[in-house]
Amino acid sequence: MQPELPGQRRRTGRGRVAAQPEGYYQPEMVRAEAGPVVEFFGEDDRRAAYDFAKLPCSRMHADLAAAWGRRIGPSGGLRTRGAADSAWGSLSRLLRWLGSLGRPPATLAGLTVSHLRHFDQHRRMTISAIVAVTEMAQIREVLKAVQPVSLLHQEVREYLEQPGHLYGRWKALKTRPQVAGYSDREFAAIMAAARADVVAVRQRLRASWRLAEIFESTPDTLSDTDRARVAELARRLRTGEVPPPERHRIRGTNIPDLTAQKDRAGELFLTTQDLAPLLVLGVGLSGRNSETLKELAADHRVLDGRAVAVNLLKRRRGKTRSRETIHWEVGSESSQLHTPGGWFLLVSELSAASRGFSRSERVWSIWAGTPSAGPEEFRAARAAANGHIDPFALRLGRQLHLSRWAAGHGLIADAATETAQGEPEPLKLTLGRLKKTVEVRTTRAVGGHLPSASRTNTPDVSFLHYLRSDPRIRNWADRVLTEALADAEASAHAFRGRILDEWAATEVRRDPQATATALGTTAENLMRATAGELDTLVASCLDFEHSPHSAGGLCDVSFLTCLRCPNALVAERHLPKLFALLNWLQDELDARSIEDWIGRHGITWLIITRLILPKFTPAQLEQARHQAPDALPTALLDGLREPS
Repeated sequence: MQPELPGQRRRTGRGRVAAQPEGYYQPEMVRAEAGPVVEFFGEDDRRAAYDFAKLPCSRMHADLAAAWGRRIGPSGGLRTRGAADSAWGSLSRLLRWLGSLGRPPATLAGLTVSHLRHFDQHRRMTISAIVAVTEMAQIREVLKAVQPVSLLHQEVREYLEQPGHLYGRWKALKTRPQVAGYSDREFAAIMAAARADVVAVRQRLRASWRLAEIFESTPDTLSDTDRARVAELARRLRTGEVPPPERHRIRGTNIPDLTAQKDRAGELFLTTQDLAPLLVLGVGLSGRNSETLKELAADHRVLDGRAVAVNLLKRRRGKTRSRETIHWEVGSESSQLHTPGGWFLLVSELSAASRGFSRSERVWSIWAGTPSAGPEEFRAARAAANGHIDPFALRLGRQLHLSRWAAGHGLIADAATETAQGEPEPLKLTLGRLKKTVEVRTTRAVGGHLPSASRTNTPDVSFLHYLRSDPRIRNWADRVLTEALADAEASAHAFRGRILDEWAATEVRRDPQATATALGTTAENLMRATAGELDTLVASCLDFEHSPHSAGGLCDVSFLTCLRCPNALVAERHLPKLFALLNWLQDELDARSIEDWIGRHGITWLIITRLILPKFTPAQLEQARHQAPDALPTALLDGLREPS
């Protein structure tokens, strides 16, 4: 082997050891300017640059920037612009708060658990407990990405590894009052207002496009008076340029007439004020999250004139399940504003002219003007497209002023809700609550069968997050489902199985005899159970030879019956299989009517979800979810069988 000369690049090849760079890895996205700047390239095609130079505690910047790069990098957990912006806000607030202290920590090694806890208390003075817990979780994830870990104080490293940090969020979510959907009257008023506005937008743009088409094809048919005005319309449509605003002299200053400029742009292109009614109508027709509608791709296929195939991005499903193609009914031209497919094709049509200049890959594009302020890159992009942009390209959370839109249409809440002066309460419009309303209406329309009603969520998510809090659904479900669920819940609460939660597991190690006595078994049985020697499918059996379900003999009933048996013992190691069992029960729910499912599996589901899982910490449950097997040996669910 030839010796390597100074300055010579090491050769690579089979059997050769690759050169290893010195020091710790720092992502290429981190660049040094006045301070570290971390570039973000999201899976949602959005970009950002996070500049640490604007934050205090400069001696922490380099290490935090490297950790931040790992969090938002290809293998990190923050892969959309919205998620990254949210976590960046939490980290920025922590550094600003540290910088405001009389003696801020100089480096990461000086950051203590006391600092983190005091910052948490400081935030809770102005924000809700749920938001505070979320902020602290985002900060902990960044600190966990610090390398080497020795840069952090020992007590901080131990704090980051402690379980149960999210317990406060779980508790707050559990006790948070739920907001019901809109009533039928409110929903009808919202949709009528949205349709009226969308019809006006459609008529406005189509009328201008027809005039421009007439000028291009048969200009002689226009009068001399109209020809000059229509020529200007055709020029704007062809070039995308909107004349700069005229200026009015008011009190010695020249004020640009921006309203008139927006009106001129609105003759041919969608503008910011058109987004609210279009999105309200889209959510009301499709039942989809507004974020999902904002991500709709421009590419689509119309199938036999009856349906449209649309590509959408569904968030919170993970990388492998985030994108899907859905088929929406189109309907006739007269029903265009009453079907989700008709709505999509209309949005595609209305934004097409602007999309030709913005080059947006999403279906959305508007004229938003060319601002004189803001980041240079942002201003340059708008100027290059003559003010045409994808309104949700930078971030999904664009301000839509929904309350202002609702107030402009005189929308009011139900008569039962009044202000202190006795006036009807103005309707508070949110797209999330509107989606919930659609879920409620769909569930009622299909007779309460959740698998049929849940178009955008699994049935349990639909019920827990959209249907459970709606008083009309609860009253209606009581009539439709009779007393089946109530009977199942009563039977579930008769459960007397033993549960080795975190405290009990500690007691077993400290004093097995006393713990066994408290659980009504022997120390020998308890030790065998904790060792896994007495495991059935999803629990341990403390007395297999004396089953209460088999006249005191050997147990021969379904393993699903284990959870109802007083001989059952459930420990933390059983949780992954319990989650797998819940997935199987979900599949059963998809295949049966809800009454049949409750009769067969309602007690088992209630025992697991109401009586067993709440005994364990959120950290234990989260770990178990990730460890859950893909499937259980369902052939064993009905019990052991003699070989044939």
